[in-house]
Amino acid sequence: MVGGKNDAKSHLGVIASTGVWARCKQRRIRLLLVVPFLGVALALALFVVLPELNGWQNMKRWQPVPAQLLQAELKQQRNEDSITYLPTAEYQYQFNGRRYTSTRVSVSDSYDNVGNFNYDLGRRLEQAAASNTEVTAYVDPDNPQKAVLNRDLRLSVLAFKLVFMLLFGGVALALIVYLLKAPLPTMNDSSDAKPWLAHRRWASPVVKSNGKRKMISAWAFALVWCAIAIPMGVLLLSKTHKDTNTLLVTMALLLVGLGALLWALKETANWRRFGPAPLQLDPYPGAIGGQLGGTIDIDLPYDSNNTFKVTVQCLESYYTGTGKERQREQRCVWQRMGYAYTMSAPLGTRLEILFNLDDALPESERPAGRYHLWRLNVLGQLNGATFKRRYELPVFATGAKARNVQLLSEDHELAVQEREQQLDSTLNIQQIPGGIAVSYPAFRHATIKIIALLFGGGFFTAGFFINDGLGGVLFSAVGALVGLGALYFLLLSLDVRIDRQGLQVQRRLLGVLIKTTQIPRAELTHLAIAQSYSSQTGTQHINYYKMRAHRRRGRAITVGYNFVGEAVAKQALESISLLTGLPEA
Repeated sequence: MVGGKNDAKSHLGVIASTGVWARCKQRRIRLLLVVPFLGVALALALFVVLPELNGWQNMKRWQPVPAQLLQAELKQQRNEDSITYLPTAEYQYQFNGRRYTSTRVSVSDSYDNVGNFNYDLGRRLEQAAASNTEVTAYVDPDNPQKAVLNRDLRLSVLAFKLVFMLLFGGVALALIVYLLKAPLPTMNDSSDAKPWLAHRRWASPVVKSNGKRKMISAWAFALVWCAIAIPMGVLLLSKTHKDTNTLLVTMALLLVGLGALLWALKETANWRRFGPAPLQLDPYPGAIGGQLGGTIDIDLPYDSNNTFKVTVQCLESYYTGTGKERQREQRCVWQRMGYAYTMSAPLGTRLEILFNLDDALPESERPAGRYHLWRLNVLGQLNGATFKRRYELPVFATGAKARNVQLLSEDHELAVQEREQQLDSTLNIQQIPGGIAVSYPAFRHATIKIIALLFGGGFFTAGFFINDGLGGVLFSAVGALVGLGALYFLLLSLDVRIDRQGLQVQRRLLGVLIKTTQIPRAELTHLAIAQSYSSQTGTQHINYYKMRAHRRRGRAITVGYNFVGEAVAKQALESISLLTGLPEA
């Protein structure tokens, strides 16, 4: 094993202090970004929410006295799409033989249209003033100059204010905890010979999974959403006139909150059931031109029936678009799939993982605008639960081999069976005199093509609703190209014949012959595979490959397509090469 955690520390030395003060110094600029969120939350708490609660609590002991309205008016403020109300009044009252005048009407004196409270109170006061009817005022016995006509606490208004206080305060608190708790990303020095030691995340052969991060993220989302959704739901339900849209919005808010809580509970249950499950790299780091492997100990009783599918990927991460359209994308550069070998271990179950890595692949890079990363995905389908973890790996061109792990995950019995099934579903070979005939029918791997067809149709239709003439034309043009391409490959069938005379390829659309290509045997040089397209679902990438026959002059001819993964494509290439005598590239 190349190096280790102790080797990293002795070779480089950690920054003098990795405590809170060191983190504050290194992240002082980012900590300044917290100030606006924290300021808004504190301002709402100190000058809005707490004074209102304190005032309402004090008013409970204020004494009721009769009061005479001098004037009352329901004021209105008109916005573009709503009207807000504020009841105002001036009134006189006597307390301990002295006469006082006050203008305070309620606990919260501000314009709003939350429910009908302000509107109804203003109308009642206007009617009482017009009919010269006495009203009840509540007077502070310690300071009789203070009085109020209505001392009810409006929970809906308070909830509305709490939403913003908790939202801004929660964001500020989360940022502060992260910036002060997250380990410093770099160490004090770097090494040209061992560049992975210059990054704290890579400076150990033990790689943490994303399990704990998923659990924390789930709870953060659930709590923030519920902190907003529950008060908002109370606010909407407090309205006197509740239409269907209001009830639907309220139900949607609460259902999403319930779903978020269930998600957080599920992630917590998975974390408690399986434990941290770190990956112990062997070799360390993963070696381009060598091997990538290691062991994972799971807190799970050993069962030989449990299977764990493993996928190692090299991804290129980059930004696309500009301004508001800017978003991060990932492209799968290289990928291998297999199954982990399982055995009993002190903690429960141990997984052994091992892959050979090709030469000239990109090394791991630190996050930037465009960079490469290596990832290991582990998926275990168990009784009543799913083990799903992701590991970000240090992979560098050391050429090292594993010392303690011996068996390749791609050679696992289940991996071989899976490839054979995929090959059988893709490649229909018939032996003929002097060669083979292969048929690729239409509607194979239809799901991804139908999705692309719907995507293209959506873009094409959206173009007609865009006011900008050029923008609409571009949308429709892109949609038409994507949709027609997807439809073409969905309906396309390919019949390939390779024999002593040469190569014949017939293309058909819904059984109608549209093109025949014939190449003499003497013109053919070799067969090769190439990546044609890829699909992505979440963090799972699938690369599809095609097989082409190369000739001495002219373009290569496609003789097979829609092979799922490079391993299946290579196996198909080997089979056709063996049966036809055409060499592999």
